[in-house]
This record gives sequence, structure tokens and C-alpha cells, in this order.
Amino acid sequence: MSPVSPPLRCCAVFALLNLGPLPCAAAAELPTTQEVLDRFVEAVGGRQALEAIDVRHCRGMIVQDLTWKDPQHQETPFLAETDAEGCVLYAESADWTALPSLDTGEPRRKLRWIMHPRFALVIADFFPELAAAGREVRDGRNVIVLAPRDLPFEHYALYFDEETGLLNHIGYHNDLEQWSDYDGVLLPTRWIFGRKGGHTTYVFHEIANGPAPGSS
Repeated sequence: MSPVSPPLRCCAVFALLNLGPLPCAAAAELPTTQEVLDRFVEAVGGRQALEAIDVRHCRGMIVQDLTWKDPQHQETPFLAETDAEGCVLYAESADWTALPSLDTGEPRRKLRWIMHPRFALVIADFFPELAAAGREVRDGRNVIVLAPRDLPFEHYALYFDEETGLLNHIGYHNDLEQWSDYDGVLLPTRWIFGRKGGHTTYVFHEIANGPAPGSS
């Protein structure tokens, strides 16, 4: 093969520099928002399994480890009953009779969403106008990031595991862990809220379909 003359060699290098990195479709292409959400629905059990649930109840413990509280470690029981219309009856108590008869607006958006019986199907109601924001490595896992247009990225970006399709994180400080099967639907049993000086963890001890014990 004849050697490339210096002028031609320079032209070739210049062309490559101007073209930028060579394309790599497998690494660069992101799935669409709908593809990520559809995969999430399938990962947690599928549309049919989710649509079969009208009411769900759960109980657990709020564990707080915060350096600025006295005592620094605190545990508070919680209970909830939620329905497919989005109504949440919530109480920080171990007694099911403490559940209110009406939705008081507690807990807030993120927990209300995960407590919804059809949570994976109504994600757009709680995190509106999601759009693909990129691909990252977080805690050693490859994740696809979806971000709602009008909510703060640092608090509401959604990080979906590329391998499992499950949601691992919300924003910079919320981790969803220990996804477990409940009647054919996967749910996280630990939700960790990182906070200044520590963290608050919602640990779900019981999750079941149907009204809460003692409900009329």
C-alpha cells in the first residue's frame, strides 16, 4: 500500500476532528419516554395485574436517623389505605382505627404515588410531561433518566435501571430498595429520603390488596 502524503494525512485528521466522535448507536441511542414507562409497567408485573387492584393497604415504620434531632434515632409506625381513584387514608399510628375517614392530603406526592394501587400506570399524573434526560451510572448501575418538565430536576428526576426496568431513585436523595412481589406486583419495601444530617426511611412491613382491617 502506498504511503499517504502529508497533505492528505492532514486533511484526513482535520476531517475526523470536525466530525467529532464516531457514532455508536448502541451506546448513544436513548429509548423513548414511553418505552421506558412501558418497560417499567412490565417489570413490576404488567398492566393486567395492576388494573386488577382497586384498593391496597399497608403498614410499616418511619425510621429517622438525624443528627439534629434528640434522640437522633426515632421510629414511628404508619398505616395507609389507598384506592384506584387516588384517595389516600394515612395515619402515623399502629392502630388501624386511627385511619381518617377522608383524605387529608398526607403523605406528599412521592409517597402518595408509590402507595397508589396502580402506581406504574399513573406515573404521568404525579410526574407530568416526562422526557428522556440522558443515561448515567448511579450506584454502579446503568440508568435511564426521565425528568418532568416543570418540577425541580434534583427532586423529581426518575432513574430507571436499564437491566431490570425498575425505578431505583427519584431525584438526588430518594432511593427505592428491596422490590418484592405482592400478589404478582413488585413494590419497593424501603424508601430512603436522604436529608441534611441523616436520612428518613419508610420501611413497609405489610402490603396487601383490599381495604384496611376494620374498614367498612
